[in-house]
Amino acid sequence: MLSQQRFFLLAPALQCLLILLLLPAWQWWSLTLFLLLNLLAFLQAMDKLPVLSLRAVNLIAAAIALGFVLSLRQLGAMNFLMHILLLSALLRLLALSRQSEARQLVWVQYFVLGCCFLFHQSMTMAALIFTATAMNLLLQYLLFAERWPSTQQLKADSRFLLLLIPLWLGLFLLFPRLAPLWQLPNSQQAITGLANEIEPGTIEQLVQSNATAFRVRFDEGPPAESERYWRAKVFERFDGRRWSVHPDFHRRARAQSPAEVQSDTLSYQVIAEPSFQRSVFSLGMPLQWSAELEALPAGLLRHQRPISQRISYQLQSSLQPVAVSDNAEVHWNSMTGNHNPRSQEFADALAAQAPSPHAMAEAILQHFRHQEFYYTLRPPPLGRHSVDDFLFGSRAGFCSHYASATALLLRQAGIPARVVGGYLGGDWYPEQQYLLVRQRDAHAWVEYLVDGVWHPLDPTAAIAPERVLDGLDGALPDEDRFLLGQGFFGQLPLLGQLRLQLMHLDYYWSVWVLGFNQQRQDALWSSIKAFWQRWLYPLLAACLLLLVTSTALWLWRRWRRHQPAGLSARLLLAIPALRHKANADSYQQALVQLAAQAPEQAALLMQINQLYERSVFAEDEQAATKLIQLLKQQRKTLARLRLTAQSS
Repeated sequence: MLSQQRFFLLAPALQCLLILLLLPAWQWWSLTLFLLLNLLAFLQAMDKLPVLSLRAVNLIAAAIALGFVLSLRQLGAMNFLMHILLLSALLRLLALSRQSEARQLVWVQYFVLGCCFLFHQSMTMAALIFTATAMNLLLQYLLFAERWPSTQQLKADSRFLLLLIPLWLGLFLLFPRLAPLWQLPNSQQAITGLANEIEPGTIEQLVQSNATAFRVRFDEGPPAESERYWRAKVFERFDGRRWSVHPDFHRRARAQSPAEVQSDTLSYQVIAEPSFQRSVFSLGMPLQWSAELEALPAGLLRHQRPISQRISYQLQSSLQPVAVSDNAEVHWNSMTGNHNPRSQEFADALAAQAPSPHAMAEAILQHFRHQEFYYTLRPPPLGRHSVDDFLFGSRAGFCSHYASATALLLRQAGIPARVVGGYLGGDWYPEQQYLLVRQRDAHAWVEYLVDGVWHPLDPTAAIAPERVLDGLDGALPDEDRFLLGQGFFGQLPLLGQLRLQLMHLDYYWSVWVLGFNQQRQDALWSSIKAFWQRWLYPLLAACLLLLVTSTALWLWRRWRRHQPAGLSARLLLAIPALRHKANADSYQQALVQLAAQAPEQAALLMQINQLYERSVFAEDEQAATKLIQLLKQQRKTLARLRLTAQSS
């Protein structure tokens, strides 16, 4: 039995945290089961229960695993693997008796911690996962340590971890960004955002959520509020009540890009939250997009895989209307069916007075403006002929009601039309320079075909123009605003402000960490390569100059350290014959001996001796100056002095 009591207390706490981190993967019954097993581990840590035998643990594991297998379709493949992985960790803890088994438990928990990033990418959850990783590191330390780490040891370990930060940053920036090696299906994750069909009541439920749908960063500032129509889906099939995506939509040719792109071109980066769909959001007609996206008909885009994690992609769009794809698109968007007969009569009456498609669209908007129609989140229920019931009965509805009625009236007048689903507007934060689009900004509008181009038409602007300019809050009546999902944070200003600041931090985390994909890394490598090519020779020249300067300075200092200082140095430099004598005798004695051996220069040498003695012993600065001048004037004569054969 392991002796580290703190290990047994810390391990169940860590596994409880893992259960919470993997909460999106659990069903209510599996969550209850895991919490019960974790409670047993806590009781064992407090010596309330004995350690289970290996046979008992194997029987429990077999029974629970069989239940997981029977629920495989309900759980989904990825969640099933998460169940098996955490079950192995919990049961290993219940039968822990040797240090080798504890090491296995620690490594399994490392793997579980890595899997947590399959469900969470926000900065807050990442900090929580890193905290759990630190707890697992502490567990691994306790397996080999005799006592709890001291404060001094923790400081030393912290300094060591700080030294690893530059290495981690270099690996993050320069190590190749690998794409996911596999994509596991997950049948249990709820699909958020717009579905593949729209009917009265669907968008009304969606806008009551205050959750983030996506965030956008523009290269040159955001477009005007009236141009923030984020297209995601087109609904071309109508059965009298609901609009849906045509089953052959993805088989059609995609819409052509505009031949001439005007100045209304935007470059922007979208950071989308998990929706478990493939549809992505774009403005107008996309011109360029990231490699992980693919083009669809109707000027739409989609991701290569269902968006199960927060993703980032780059787009360039033209705000011009989308061109028609092919004749099949025209045919599908002209079909009305034998539905809503009163609407057909009304459409014929309007078309008789409208000489063009644009005039017909304006006539429908004028009808909405001048009649008693209401914009509300709580419309009354509609029957099988939903457009008839709305136009001539309730006259109260949300954006999907008005878009559905407008598209059908245009079709009944012989004008191809379709309903477009996406998002409208968003909250712009100028200091952080990004646009936040929430689920509550979900919207539906109409596109109708004229001269080969799909012209956007938003009937909501005729009923509630505040929806386009001021957002949903300004368009709804007071009794409907409470339906908007503000949450607990929205009720308290201080907590709401704190939540806003955390949201801004999470945005920066998404841009600089999660958004650092292969494309941005390639751009970083390209900039490094361009910098290196441009500054290679100047950098080499600068390094060579620095090397030569440093070497020369080092040699000069080395020579100075081996040279005498002051007047003595000047004497030795000016009178080479004096150097051998100065090693043993004083400079004065050496000068006298040299004068005796060279009588022709005796007067000069005796004058030098007198000036030297006055300079050194009497500290006569004037004598020192005269001595220096004399040595300079007579340097050639003094340099020719040679000792005779007679030595002193």
